[in-house]
Amino acid sequence: MSDEPAEQLRGRRQTVSLGHLYLDPNNYRIVDNPDYRPVAPADVFNPDVQRRTNRFVLGRSQENVWDLIASIKGNGWLDIDPILVEHRDGGRFLVHEGNRRVATLKYLQGRYTLDDSIDLGRLDPALFSKVPVVFHEFADERQRMVMMVLHHITGKRRWPAVNRAMAMRRLQEHFDGDADAVCNALGITKREFNLSVRTLALVQAYKESDYGDQFRSDQYNLFREVLASPSMRDWLGWDHATCTVAKKANLERLFHWISSEIEDEGGGEDEDAGVHAESSPVITTFGHVRELAKIIDDPEAVKRLDETRSLQEATLSSSLLVKSEIDGAFGSCDTGIQKLSTRVGVLAPEDLDRVDQLVGKLQGLALARKRQPFMFGSRLPWEPFNELTQSQFSDVHVQRYRGLDGLALDGLKRINLIAGVNNAGKTSLLEAIYLLTRQNDEAGLLDVIRWRGRLEGEPDPLWLVEQIPPAIRIVGRFDKVNGNSASLDVQRVNEPGEDIEDQTTFLAKLAVESSYAGHAQNTDVALFSDRPRRTSFQGRHWLCRSALTSPFWVNRADALSESNKAALEAGTKAKVIDFIKEHLDARMTNIELADKFNRFLVSHQDFDRAPDLSSFGDGLRRIFEIGLLFAGVRGGVLLIDEFENAIHTGLLIPFTRMVQELAVELNVQVFLTTHSKETLDAFIGNEYNTEDIAGYAIGRDDGSAGVQRFDGNKLLRLHRALDFDLRGIR
Repeated sequence: MSDEPAEQLRGRRQTVSLGHLYLDPNNYRIVDNPDYRPVAPADVFNPDVQRRTNRFVLGRSQENVWDLIASIKGNGWLDIDPILVEHRDGGRFLVHEGNRRVATLKYLQGRYTLDDSIDLGRLDPALFSKVPVVFHEFADERQRMVMMVLHHITGKRRWPAVNRAMAMRRLQEHFDGDADAVCNALGITKREFNLSVRTLALVQAYKESDYGDQFRSDQYNLFREVLASPSMRDWLGWDHATCTVAKKANLERLFHWISSEIEDEGGGEDEDAGVHAESSPVITTFGHVRELAKIIDDPEAVKRLDETRSLQEATLSSSLLVKSEIDGAFGSCDTGIQKLSTRVGVLAPEDLDRVDQLVGKLQGLALARKRQPFMFGSRLPWEPFNELTQSQFSDVHVQRYRGLDGLALDGLKRINLIAGVNNAGKTSLLEAIYLLTRQNDEAGLLDVIRWRGRLEGEPDPLWLVEQIPPAIRIVGRFDKVNGNSASLDVQRVNEPGEDIEDQTTFLAKLAVESSYAGHAQNTDVALFSDRPRRTSFQGRHWLCRSALTSPFWVNRADALSESNKAALEAGTKAKVIDFIKEHLDARMTNIELADKFNRFLVSHQDFDRAPDLSSFGDGLRRIFEIGLLFAGVRGGVLLIDEFENAIHTGLLIPFTRMVQELAVELNVQVFLTTHSKETLDAFIGNEYNTEDIAGYAIGRDDGSAGVQRFDGNKLLRLHRALDFDLRGIR
């Protein structure tokens, strides 16, 4: 470093040895770490403090800086954003801005020192002794705080939301409690500041509760969403002025729903200890808070939520929500009729034709109760266009989806076998069909992305946007009704439109358009980096009920719970249980749903207490779950990835026959992928309705996917004559 006096160095770029740079142990990037403790100025340079700070910044296995490690190795050191340091005694420099980058360099230097053969990529090791910095001194702590908060609240690399809120609150102290002065200094709105500080008060109440040890920094936005909802604030008795809650019992309820619960399943006094099971939190996403806000004033729905710990069950049981939806629909009808009445003199003939169509639909509603078929399980938020279908897909064309551009499946049957080499696009084909059944329900696409990423819960928005294909186009023909053409178009728009108010945190927009038999529906989804996505839609209908299952992800507990109820009512669960008893475990007597935890317990002659289904083999569990799902998608489509996975080849003949029997009994169309010739042979050799089968060989030629079709009877003839293998077709 230059020998110029400190006064002359202020604000100028210099180079400093990495060993003279010290991390800031009170930096607001790390204050949300559960092990963080404020560090006094005299202890800032303590070696133990520096080691702990370095660990906080890097994260476990350097998970917090992998992006920086990759960038530095790939690009070398890019001296774009300055590292801001303050000169302290003894030639030591405290880093105020750039702690992540300094910690990353120290990590790479340590690895390089231990082993000079480590690959630093484009990083020149000479940088370790000459790190570019900007020297600065602050007039006071307030000036330093303003600089840091400006950079990380409105700058490029934001702190987590809870850290930003803590910094705002601390800065208010430096401005003698003047919130307006803080807002002016940071360029933020008064509403943003107040909501952040109030949310911290609610977070603090949670930390002081019995559930406080479960707090994670990403839960901050859940509490923020609670306080952003007027109905939730009223339910809690929230006071803006004092940041306190009047209805303590409701606050405890909220904390209970946001947290995991340990339940004691212990028996009598003679047992040494009970068996403990942990139930997952009920409220884990912003969307959950919004759904909760819709039913929070319905005592019966709230009671149901306490009993089942299922937000879906509570929502579907809410008479208040149903009444609100009905009143809203009637209100829209009344408004529309009044507008048309004022324009009756200028209605064109085609407008009057549309009036006649609407009158017909209203008359149909009046008769709907008489002809509405029995529904299995609870009423769904989204419902199929037709409860009773004569058939399902006759053809599907994937015009654009994950490399399957122009792939066509024609002549579809009840059972559709999809074979081919690895990476031919078999799983992508199942996903495409699933998306077409979900129409404009964006949850279908988000589910597929989560499944692909093996993720549970709400994914990081930035990661999610990167996984969304830029464009999707899928068409098909569904059911035997007039104009039965179905389509789905999805566009990912990366530029915000005029309707996006907060363009600084905007990531992308998802435009979903679908149609079926002339009925157009659409959904717009705006995704942001630090707040829940915003969704608006017109139309809420699927083509049919559908499910996509794979051995590589866990089936959703709520979907299996609904399918279990439907299978009990349809009488097909007994058939699945009998199959398992006959072919897998004769001493098993039943598999029952434990509603409290949304999991299945097995009644078995070898166990005094029913063990969890997860205690048994993957094959038994997979057969049971596939068997249940048929009832859950009655009249619709079931898509099964890698059908044979975990199932013994000796079971394939009887299991494929049961699959076909369930498909006929419950009017379900099945699409399944397989790598197994034994599976293909079992379907065409189980002597059950071979004419219901079609086989499709998916291959790739010059990077594009192609398909060849064989009907079941032809497959049977080829198998008998040549031991034909559908997988080998190119």
